[in-house]
Amino acid sequence: MKMLILKELFKNKRHFLIGRKLKIFLGIGIGILYLPFIFSGNLYASEMTSIQEVICEETEYQTNVYYFSAEDEGPTVMILSGVHGNELAGIEASRIFMENFHPDKGTVIFIPEANKRACEKRVRSLSPEEDLNRLFPGDLSSDGIQKLAGEIFRVMTENKVTFLLDLHESVNYYHEDPNRYGQTIILDDNAYSLLQEIGNYLIHRLNSNISDQNKSFEVIIKPIHGSSTYEALKLHDIPSITFETCMKMELSERVDLHYQCIESLLKYYKIISSSLIAK
Repeated sequence: MKMLILKELFKNKRHFLIGRKLKIFLGIGIGILYLPFIFSGNLYASEMTSIQEVICEETEYQTNVYYFSAEDEGPTVMILSGVHGNELAGIEASRIFMENFHPDKGTVIFIPEANKRACEKRVRSLSPEEDLNRLFPGDLSSDGIQKLAGEIFRVMTENKVTFLLDLHESVNYYHEDPNRYGQTIILDDNAYSLLQEIGNYLIHRLNSNISDQNKSFEVIIKPIHGSSTYEALKLHDIPSITFETCMKMELSERVDLHYQCIESLLKYYKIISSSLIAK
C-alpha cells in the first residue's frame, strides 16, 4: 500500500517527502526500535539521517534505495550502480562509500544494486530483453523489469534529483575500441554546458592521479536511448553522466576510480568538503 512519509530531520529544519514504505535509521546504539519505521544506528553528530527504502518490494526485482541527508539544505544527487550486474566496481565503491558517508549538506541517494537479480548472478542482464539500461523510464504499471525502471525514475522525480551519476564498466578501453567505453565519462548532450563543466572537472581530478596514460579518462558524447542518463536529461531535465572504467584493469583499481568519481562529484556540489576515508 502506497504510503507517503514526511520526514522531519530536526527541529525548525526542512522537511521533504520521500514516498512509499521506508525504514528510517536513527543511531542511538541501543538496538532496533520497531515503530511504523525501523530505527537503528547511523546518526552522525546529530546532523545526518540515513533512510532505507525498498522498491519493487516482494517481487523478484526488489532492491534497496539508501538516502543520506544532512541537516543543511543542498542539492540532491543520485548515485546509481548495478544496472548491469557484472559491472562490479561501481557496486563495491558505492558500498564502501556509504559505510563512512556523512554529507555536509543536501541529500545523496544510492541505489547500489539496481538490477539485483543480475548482480546476484554477476551477469549484465538475465536476457537481452531485460537490459535495464535500455528500458528507462520504465512503466510503473508493469509487473516485470519495466516496473523496476519505473520505480527508479519515481525515486528520482519525487526527490527532485539535481544530478544523476550512473556507474558502469566496459570490457575494453575506448581508445582501443570505440565501440567499448572503458575509461570514459559519457555525456548525452554536447550542448549542455553544465555537463561539459562537470565532465571536465571530473577528468581533471581523476587524471591527475593516473600515471599510466593508457588508463586516463576522456569525455565522449554518446546518447543512448533508454539509458538512465539519456532519459533523465531528456524527460526531466536532470543533468546526468555515465562513468565507465575498463575491466581489463584490476578490480581494486577500478573500485578506487569509482570511489574517486563519487567523491569528486560530491565535492563539486559541495555536499562534502574533504575525503571521507583514507584509501
